[in-house]
Amino acid sequence: MGKEIRESSRYLARWRIAIVFDEMENRPTIHGYTQDLSLNGVSVHTDHTVVSSAPVTVLLSPPMAYEGERQKLIEIRSKLTYSVYSGSNFCFRVGLNFIKFKNDGLQILQGILDNQVPQKLIGAKRP
Repeated sequence: MGKEIRESSRYLARWRIAIVFDEMENRPTIHGYTQDLSLNGVSVHTDHTVVSSAPVTVLLSPPMAYEGERQKLIEIRSKLTYSVYSGSNFCFRVGLNFIKFKNDGLQILQGILDNQVPQKLIGAKRP
C-alpha cells in the first residue's frame, strides 16, 4: 500500500458539521462532528452512512473564539470520498473533499487553522 500524501496539514478538531444533500436527492441532512480537517477536506464521525455521487453542501461550525461572539458558519460544496463503519468508534467515518467555499469561508477557515498546531497524522504533509 502506497503512502498517501495530502496537499495541506490536517488538524484534529471536534466541530459540529452538517451534510446537506441537494433537493433532487430528497434525503435528510446528516449531522455529526469533525474528526480532523484541513483546507482541502474533512473526516467526519456520524451515526449515519453517507451515500451520494453528486456534490453535497457541508455546513461547518467552528467553535467561537470568545463568549458572546456571533457563531460563524462555513458553507462548502464538497465531494464524498468514502463512508465506512468505524467499529472502534461505533459510528460511520465519512471523508469529504472540499470543492468550493461560499463567500469568505476559505479565509475564515484559514484564519482559524493558522492559530492551531497541525497534528501528526499518517500521510499528513508537514508544513
